[in-house]
Amino acid sequence: MQKFNRLIIVLACLCFGFSKLNAQTTILDETLLTQQSFNTFTAVSVTGTQTWNFSAQYGAVCSGYSGGQSFANEDWLISSPMNLLQANNAQLSFSHTRGPGALVNAGLDQGWYEAFATANYTGNPATTQWVDLGLNQSIANAWDYVSSGGLVIPAAAKSANSRIAFRYKSSASQSATWEIKNVKVTGEDPNTAVFKITNWNTEWLGCTQFGPTNETQQINNVAAAMITMDSDIYCIQEVINTSSQPSIATLLTLLGNEWGGAIVPSNTGDCNQRQGIIYKKSKVQLVNSLELSNGNGSQGNTYSYNWTNGRFPVLYNVKLVAGTTLIPVSLINIHAKAEDNNDNGESYTRRKGAAEGLKGILDGSAYNTKNLIVIGDFNDYLIGTSSNNCNCSISPYKNFMDDTTNYTGISKDIVDADTDWGIHPIIENIIISNELIGNYVTDSAAQEISVPQTIAGYYSTTSDHLPMSARFQFSTLSNPEHGDYAVSSWTIFPNPVKSELNIAVQGTLEDTNTAIYDLTGRLIVHEKLNNSSSVNVSALPSGVYILKIGNRNAKFVKE
Repeated sequence: MQKFNRLIIVLACLCFGFSKLNAQTTILDETLLTQQSFNTFTAVSVTGTQTWNFSAQYGAVCSGYSGGQSFANEDWLISSPMNLLQANNAQLSFSHTRGPGALVNAGLDQGWYEAFATANYTGNPATTQWVDLGLNQSIANAWDYVSSGGLVIPAAAKSANSRIAFRYKSSASQSATWEIKNVKVTGEDPNTAVFKITNWNTEWLGCTQFGPTNETQQINNVAAAMITMDSDIYCIQEVINTSSQPSIATLLTLLGNEWGGAIVPSNTGDCNQRQGIIYKKSKVQLVNSLELSNGNGSQGNTYSYNWTNGRFPVLYNVKLVAGTTLIPVSLINIHAKAEDNNDNGESYTRRKGAAEGLKGILDGSAYNTKNLIVIGDFNDYLIGTSSNNCNCSISPYKNFMDDTTNYTGISKDIVDADTDWGIHPIIENIIISNELIGNYVTDSAAQEISVPQTIAGYYSTTSDHLPMSARFQFSTLSNPEHGDYAVSSWTIFPNPVKSELNIAVQGTLEDTNTAIYDLTGRLIVHEKLNNSSSVNVSALPSGVYILKIGNRNAKFVKE
């Protein structure tokens, strides 16, 4: 056991307890319901004499209606600068409403009510390069406040001086009133590396026989949506990749050199649907990929037949780049047998058999200790079933859902936002292995409901499926300046420790952000060290942990 000399303790003793990490850090939080809060924004009038005004009841208010008539206006409300350079998954959210009733959605198709972000505000909205955050949100009832949802601020709008802005427009014939309050910008904890993984059935992408008729428009829309969603990995289904329709290569050309991609098999054949992957090369390394084609038959069928006559799951082994740490993750991209309303339940049986065959592979010694993410178009629910022909009510993936020790369906409770077919759970799902439970950002699994709002005729021009995303976080424990476990201005004792881990400080800490990680990189505690000199670790199970204060780390043993 290493012994430490007791140093002069310059911080008063104040113990703090354990709390579950909240991955979100609030960067901007303005109610706009006080004059002071409203004044943190700048109102800029481009056209017309009306402008943004403050209301203690309604927040920021803009209307082109005055003196009994409408006027043409363009007015901006622009925030103060924010440093978003280190913010992972930066998002803007706010509450807003419009009215009166006959005009609640006036000009919506013309983009009269938009939210933007920029990395560099020039002082003039017209010369600033803005990124449209894809609000374009209809409101059912006038004067009912609705949430904008989380609008992702992409990398192109991130800098040390980022700003968000709201743009209002009206015409000489129509003018609604727009009210905004409770504006927030949040980002992920900078002490963790956060990865956003998105699943998307891109509907016959590259196929000239089926799906959207304009192939060029479709793939351009897919690329534009990927940039807007700003995910780190896209697992996509219904992809055709041939020499004449090289969907993966075309996507990479549209996205830029910072992106990589793959598909198995590399030549799918004309209109032969397969599962591909698109990823950010700065955050993801592709190790290898292969079809999981060696499973056992089940439910009276061969393994191949259960997987739509050979549309096997594709395994993409990747390494996530968290600082200088590489985290291995195995993504199993699936596209299960679609429901056929005339097959007397055979499609359901094949999905069930496919799930049993796949789980048999993943439960084996080659995979049962890995970080697994089963993701894709399951063509069925995780709880219950979409089938009307099987005379049953249980999910064909019940074998995964029942094995709660080893698997969790993080998308099981999501209700599909596309209600054209009624209200039902989603069929694009994500199941993770127990090794990743601590890394999943709780409640982050959600459909990308803003994507159809940013693409004209989305369901006919792009895809008949909504993307679905989830986020995972891992610690970034690398410390190149001081070594992996360097202790420069502070030490800890006793080590091993049973209850109180004391922190002895020499001088002044330049950063008092404090965190405890286990050796898998999972963040257990995250607090700010305010006048504290000890940490109560009695609630921790026995094991080896890492204490991080600022950018320095120390390893300790909990008895």
